[in-house]
Parts: sequence; structure tokens; C-alpha cells
Amino acid sequence: MHLLASLAAHGWHPAAWRVSGKPGFEGAAPFRAAAQTAERGGLDAVLLGLPVAPLAVRAAGRLDGLYLDPLPLLGLLIGATRHIGLCGYWPADVAEPFHVARVFATLDHLAGGRTGWIAGLEGRTELAARVPRPDLPIDDKEAALRLAELIDVARQLWDSWEDRGFVVDQSTGTFADPERVHPIDHAGRFFTVRGPLNVPRPVQGQPVILHRDVPAGDARQGAAASAEIVLAQPATIADAKQARADWRARAARHGRDADGLRYVVRTMAILAETEAAAARRAAELDALMVPDDGVTRLVGTPGQFAAHLAEWHAAGACDGFDILPAVLPLDLDLLVDAVVPLLRQRGLVRAGYDSTTLRSHLGLQRATSRFAA
Repeated sequence: MHLLASLAAHGWHPAAWRVSGKPGFEGAAPFRAAAQTAERGGLDAVLLGLPVAPLAVRAAGRLDGLYLDPLPLLGLLIGATRHIGLCGYWPADVAEPFHVARVFATLDHLAGGRTGWIAGLEGRTELAARVPRPDLPIDDKEAALRLAELIDVARQLWDSWEDRGFVVDQSTGTFADPERVHPIDHAGRFFTVRGPLNVPRPVQGQPVILHRDVPAGDARQGAAASAEIVLAQPATIADAKQARADWRARAARHGRDADGLRYVVRTMAILAETEAAAARRAAELDALMVPDDGVTRLVGTPGQFAAHLAEWHAAGACDGFDILPAVLPLDLDLLVDAVVPLLRQRGLVRAGYDSTTLRSHLGLQRATSRFAA
């Protein structure tokens, strides 16, 4: 069973502050502490940037939340951790493939092969007030096609350096082997990129690519070409099993090994020593802000939460879980100190890190360059 944890890097909400008793905005310190806690628990990765609550209410010039950029936070956490995977959300609506490829290749080198890109779309409506660009795709189908092409070009750029392309041989004065560094000469519907990338091949070959689940159809078919982790929010075990099978079948239709896709269920945890205490905590949070109806949540004890995860995993509904602590640090501390030991007793999670890269944590093969002989 794979365990990931979403940190609230996408928003700092006054409700969480009031419940946790923190005196005010603390910058990056809570994220550093949370990533270190997750690493202490042996989790596979932390996710930065995805919303864990409804979008902030914008009314009368007020913004009910703060939104830190996940990529600088990811860079900070590289220096604060040693083993855990670090994944950042970069919406691709207005992104360019060369920029995305260069940033994540750099981060993967700095992290020693521990990074992942959470790809996705914010949507024209959400971006209109902040990025008023007339060239945004006009409909969902166009946006999905642009996203699929952007990811494909970024992957070509990562592949443009073979593993042995970076030589740096002082005796011969050779910096790079021209036979192992390749232009890509991409000319597509949305992008024209020659390459090669100006950063050597990432440590993992390619950073892990994560997608949020999307309804079956063109968008899912396009995402299945690259998704290695799908962050899903199914309502029931039956829904999860059906969606997981569909994602794997679509990946196979792209010529991929279906075992190279991890279907991960997002679950919010509101925990306490007793069920009654957890219910009181949930009621207090619900009184402060509208619950996120898109995320399944479990309100209960660590034992109940561990049993819930074990049940879904045993049913073949998923490959792991992306756990959203309702309030940091409380729920993350309980996850690491109370839930993870119970999962280890069941033999569902490892005792510690036995690998060095995110791909290895997830049991994914290292990506090979498509240009390598």
C-alpha cells in the first residue's frame, strides 16, 4: 500500500488556524515540519499545491485564504528532507513545455530523484481573473488536447539527454556526447520545440507524473498516456474498482504496461482518540468552513482509519491513498504516530525507506530515453 500526504500548500485558511491555535501566518515553517513528520512516518511522498478545501471566497475585495506557490516550497523541502518524495502542482493551462521540463529536471537533480509533477488544468473560468490571456483553449476538449501535447513534449525533452550524454571529460575536453544528446524537432498543434533540453537527464529518467482523476472520455484517454499516479476521489469501493480498471485499460491502449499506473484514493482524515472526540472536531471544522464535498473523509479513531484503508486496499479498489490531514499538524501527527504503526502490524506498509528515488518508493520502473539505442 502506498501512502502519500497532501499538505495545504495551496491555501492557508483561517479556519484551520483557529482550530490549531496557531498565532498567525508562519510562512514555510509548517510545510517543512509537516514534510519531516511525513518522512518520519515513511510515507512515499508529500503533495504540494492541490486544494484541500473549497476555493477561497472572494467578496467585497476580501480573499479568505493565502496561496503559496508549491514549486519554491518543493525546493525548500528538498533541503529539509532526505528520503520522501516531493510532488508539486503546476497547472498547465498557460505553461510551456520547455519551462516545465527544465524546472522539474533541475528539481529532480537537486532532490536526488525524488520529484513528481502534478499535472492538470485550472480551467478558463478560474484563470480568467488572474491570467486574462485570449489564447486559452476555448473548451475542455481543446484544453485536454493541449495538456496532453505539453506533457508529451516535456517527456521528449527529458529524453533528449541519454543517461551517458553528460560526459565532462577533462582529458579530452568533452562536455557532452553529441551522439547521446538529441534535438526533438517537435511541431504540433499547440507547440513547436526543437530541444534538446539545457539540463541533463533527470535522476529518475523522468519525474513521476501525477494526474487528478477526470471523467471517462477524451480527457481521461489523453491523461492515460502519461499518468503514473491518478489522484482519485471515488465515493465507493465499487466506483473505485471500476475507475481503476478503466484507467489501466486506457494506459494499455497507449502501449503502456498497466502495472505502471498507480490509482490512489484521496481521503481526508479527522482523527481523535475516541469516535466522539473526532465527531466534535469535525463539527467544529464544519461550523468554520464549508466541507469539501469532493473528498471522502473519515471521522474517527486511528484504528478505524487504519481499518478503512485496509478494507479498500484488500478489495482491490486502489493501490494506495493520498491522505489529507484536516488540520496540520494534529491529524498528520496522528497519522504517522498512530495509524501507520497499525498498518505496519498488518504488513501493509514498509518499516522504512529501502530506496532512494520516488519511482523506487512507488515500485515504478526508471524511465528510459526513447532515443537510446
